[in-house]
Amino acid sequence: MILQILGAAGAGKSTLGTLMARQTGLPLLHADFYRWQDDQFEQMRPISVRRAMLAQDMACRPSFLLDGGLSSWLPEGLLQPDLLLLVRCPQKTRMERLAQRERNRYGQDCFSPLHPHFQLTQEFLEWAAGYEQYGLEETNSLVSHMALLARTPCPSLILWNNASPETLLRQATTFLQML
Repeated sequence: MILQILGAAGAGKSTLGTLMARQTGLPLLHADFYRWQDDQFEQMRPISVRRAMLAQDMACRPSFLLDGGLSSWLPEGLLQPDLLLLVRCPQKTRMERLAQRERNRYGQDCFSPLHPHFQLTQEFLEWAAGYEQYGLEETNSLVSHMALLARTPCPSLILWNNASPETLLRQATTFLQML
C-alpha cells in the first residue's frame, strides 16, 4: 500500500506522516530527501538521480508513506498511490510555522539581510505564501493538488489542519480503515 500526503509547506504533512508511520509501521519517505542534496535546501539533485533513488526505495519497499509531491520531476503514472491525503492549513498558521522552522534551522537572525541564508529564506517564504494563489504551472499549489486528487483513481481525503496532530491522525486512520 502506498499512501501519499500532499499539502502546502508548513501544512503538517511531515508531522502527520511521522505519526502515521509510527501507528502503521509503514516506512516514511520524504519527497524533499529526493529533491535536495543538502539539509540547507540549497542544492537540488539532478532529476535522473532523484528518479533512480526513488525507484530503488520503491523496489525495496512495496508499501510506504510518502510525505510530499513528486509531480514536478516524476512522470505521471510511475507512482500509483492507494490513498491520497491532502492536508490543508490556514495560511497565517503555515507562515508562522515556516518562519519558526527557518529560525530553528538557520538561527534567530536568519531574517537579517546580513545572514548568509537571508535571500533563500525570503524566496522560500514568498514561494510558500503563494500556495493558494498559484495555478497549474506550480506543481505545489492548491490548484495542482486538487487536480491531482480529481484525476488519480484512488480514494482521497482532504484534512483541515485546525486541530491537534493526533486528531488528524485519527481522521486519516479512520478513513484508511473504511477502505
